[in-house]
Amino acid sequence: MVDGGLIMSGDCGGTNSRLTLFKVPAGTVFSKKYPNAEFHSKGQGFVDICKLFLEQAGAGKPLVCCLACAGGILNNTVDFTNVSTGWKIDGGELAKELGIKRVTLINDFEAQGYGLLTLHDDELVKLNGGVKRPGAPIACVGAGTGLGECFLTCDKVSGKYTCFPSEGGHAEFSPRDQLGVDFLEYLKKVTGGRRVSVERVVSGPGIVNIYQFLRQHWAFIELKNKKIDDEITSTPEYDQARIIVKGAKEGDLVCKKAIDIFCVNYGSELGVAALKWLPYGGLYISGGIAAKNPDWVKSDAFQSTYKDKGRLSPLVESIPLYLVTVEDTGERGALFVASLEGKSQRGTGRKI
Repeated sequence: MVDGGLIMSGDCGGTNSRLTLFKVPAGTVFSKKYPNAEFHSKGQGFVDICKLFLEQAGAGKPLVCCLACAGGILNNTVDFTNVSTGWKIDGGELAKELGIKRVTLINDFEAQGYGLLTLHDDELVKLNGGVKRPGAPIACVGAGTGLGECFLTCDKVSGKYTCFPSEGGHAEFSPRDQLGVDFLEYLKKVTGGRRVSVERVVSGPGIVNIYQFLRQHWAFIELKNKKIDDEITSTPEYDQARIIVKGAKEGDLVCKKAIDIFCVNYGSELGVAALKWLPYGGLYISGGIAAKNPDWVKSDAFQSTYKDKGRLSPLVESIPLYLVTVEDTGERGALFVASLEGKSQRGTGRKI
């Protein structure tokens, strides 16, 4: 830890940037969430968010900063995968703009992985009877504005875990039935692509994609509620999922079917992650969607497709599955890396 120094961390997703200023060992000095779209609409960029944050914190400049970003990191830069702003962050340039020693960028799900190591029992809900195995791999899948995935492995000597980011959310979407095949063809048409990623289905925008498909599908078009449909289509695209969720809770049949299809495919993707990584150290569901809607991951739609893996279904059921009930896991992971980075800048410890 950077004893006595200020460190800054952030979880910068497709919708919001959550920033924290931390003093070791006293704790959090200031923390705030900023909607990315508000700054973009004013012609401002990510550096403006950071400058406003430090001004509002009023505690001085941090020694270092670590930002968990929604996108692939290359040479300490990132192009945001799911931000319509077209933002790109260069850690070196941002450090100069803010007047601090170093800004380190890490993948948002690398941060999620390290954040898992900070969770307490009362921040988790066990979803099955799987038993943890000490030192076994850990994996995490989380749907929000996008679909993130990561895995962690344990060093046999030190017992410490190292997290590896993944872009598994951009793997191909695989339909499970004829309605899913119809949906896949619909997505190919509207995206103009030859392939469709699972993120197009299992994410907040994915919920919108599912609803837009159902509202024009022959089997559901007559079930469409015009009042709710008008509200959804007249709402900015980034906020339509919220209206669909509200419609489902109010009993709208098309909205309910959209959520059911989402849960089916979310559960299926968790089962795929279980097969790929065999995470007997725990398979964790993170992200705002599950945390805000815990009944979804407990539903038959989710659980049945999670377990439905043919001859390997018993294996998948034996892997311990958890719901993360807090939404600051990425922030915790970024803070963890920032503290190590700050320690290296003070001349001690290893550098990230």
